[in-house]
Amino acid sequence: MMHCNCGGSALLFLSSLLISGLHSNCSAFTIQHSSSSADNGSRAQTLLLLEATAIEPQMTTTLDSISVTLPRDWKETDPASGSWSKEAAAILNEHGAVALTSDDNDDGLITNEICDSANQSAFTRVEEMHNRIESRGLDPKGVEEPYRFAEIICRDDGGRRYDVPVPWLGDEKHTNNKGVPMMGAAVGSKRIGAPLQPTEEDAISELHSSIGKIVASVMDALWSKNSIDNPTSNQSYVAAAGFLMNQPGSNSQKWHRDGPDEGYIDCFVPLIDLNESVGPTAIQLGTHTAASSLGDDENGSEKVLIPLLKKGNILLFDYRTIHRGLGNKSDSTTRTLAYTVYRRKEEESSNDSGDVHNFPAALTLEYD
Repeated sequence: MMHCNCGGSALLFLSSLLISGLHSNCSAFTIQHSSSSADNGSRAQTLLLLEATAIEPQMTTTLDSISVTLPRDWKETDPASGSWSKEAAAILNEHGAVALTSDDNDDGLITNEICDSANQSAFTRVEEMHNRIESRGLDPKGVEEPYRFAEIICRDDGGRRYDVPVPWLGDEKHTNNKGVPMMGAAVGSKRIGAPLQPTEEDAISELHSSIGKIVASVMDALWSKNSIDNPTSNQSYVAAAGFLMNQPGSNSQKWHRDGPDEGYIDCFVPLIDLNESVGPTAIQLGTHTAASSLGDDENGSEKVLIPLLKKGNILLFDYRTIHRGLGNKSDSTTRTLAYTVYRRKEEESSNDSGDVHNFPAALTLEYD
């Protein structure tokens, strides 16, 4: 169901977007969706849908068509046998993005405890890397000049936006001292520069294990050698993983694709509840298969979606889908996302590699 909200909160959100340069002429709608069961106590998931020109009376894309709410018993069942993973794969294939949500009033799909521990690990990792950069006589914030190291990348000309690659620790072949899966043989599991601290390793392995239990089954359905209704298992591996830290005062990114190639899917997990002020991600639906042009303004024929997800819920989108991170307008809240990049397995294992487009070789901060 879609509600046109001409009141204060929607207008305030729209004003903030106009100020940030997202739109010069747009209409805003608040769309709410909950589980089909009327008495499940679910909290509505709110997203903002924008279009560069006035929205036509007949909407071709609604929240119901791009969001999948997992059943309460999904943890007790085999994800590969669940209809939700196939539904999510179909939406992702059609629109270039899908939101996976929980109907739990308290936790997202990944628990608050796991998200909070991972968020703290992201902060400590950034602080440690900034200290290492400063010890080399460089500006750790990246304000003077953006930088790229194996362990941290400044992705904003004014600083305040950091990409923090970490190893993928969700492989079930190995466990840490808590028995949590970690450090497998996938490309994304290779150690990245300076090693993680033990507390960081434990928190990240719990997070990655939780992500893998949900997302891998969607990838199997998406890239199955059979049909989407009869998925082939083990069709993907993690090419990259890390955190995206968007600090107050950051600039909005330009519209971009993460790469031109088919066979990559980005997975974003917010480690805080998202709202309009902390710099959420905006995506242009349907641009993963179209020859859409890039620029500061949206293509008038495309829908722009800004998913304001609850902490621990999941956004999947095609590597080729046009998107950008918005500027963080909050006073003191850093928006942290955990990300993983899933890649379709090739017929020849020699062709399997990491995300070299976004993570080319770089100097390490491991050695002082």
